[in-house]
Amino acid sequence: MQEAEDMIVKMKEEGVLPDSLTYTLLIDAYGNLGLTYSAFDVLKRMFDAGCEPSHRTFLSLIKHLLNKKYVKEKGAVTGLYLVSNVVDASDTWKMMKYDIIVEFFDKMLKLGCSPDANTYEKMIIGICKVGNLGVAQRVFDRMQIEGISPSGTIFNALLSCCCTMKKYGEGVELVDDMIRSGHLPQLESCRILICGLYEEGDKEGGLSVFQSLLPCGYYHDEIAWKIIIDGLLKQGLAEASSELFNVMEKSGCNFSPRTYSMLIEGLDAT
Repeated sequence: MQEAEDMIVKMKEEGVLPDSLTYTLLIDAYGNLGLTYSAFDVLKRMFDAGCEPSHRTFLSLIKHLLNKKYVKEKGAVTGLYLVSNVVDASDTWKMMKYDIIVEFFDKMLKLGCSPDANTYEKMIIGICKVGNLGVAQRVFDRMQIEGISPSGTIFNALLSCCCTMKKYGEGVELVDDMIRSGHLPQLESCRILICGLYEEGDKEGGLSVFQSLLPCGYYHDEIAWKIIIDGLLKQGLAEASSELFNVMEKSGCNFSPRTYSMLIEGLDAT
């Protein structure tokens, strides 16, 4: 490790600034030796140098916090097995509990590295990708309590996770929160959400989400194709398709001739 640190010094002397990968490799090396304090100290050096930690940086730190916890709970052999076998990023996110994230943030704060919006974004996206919705929502709540406004990327990651996990009620609330915050929900997630709500018999929920999309800024053709044609009609939900088509007409939505023709043909065919 001393040789590695000396190399960092030499790089700087030669005018080669260490990048995110360089710092992350150093963090991982300290973590593998069980020196988590030194690993977090490298994180502070990253921030002080104006170098943005990557997704991989946070994963490395969290992996070693998980290892430390396993060593305390189940012994050093189990902990060593964890570090040597967790090579896939998704494995780390899957094993993560909320208490590990709290410990991670606490260690950052002690070093004067307050978690910012970018840190939260990387954490929430990673957790959502493995379907760990409960943990992602708690991190999201903490973010808001600390007064950090979620980005559209975070909202859409959570919405996609809700749809994947078929947590449609949470998805409806999330769409409402997104729109109030001035963010556009992804139409692909909305398609899954609306179809899922109708399939579960929640007609009011599906209609509510659809109506909230109309004034959001999407072209009406986009909504018609993605939600009605590519969504409800393809899944055989003819009654729902007809209902939402009528809602769009009554709302004064403007369709291109091709879209209008496809809607009519699709509804007639069912």
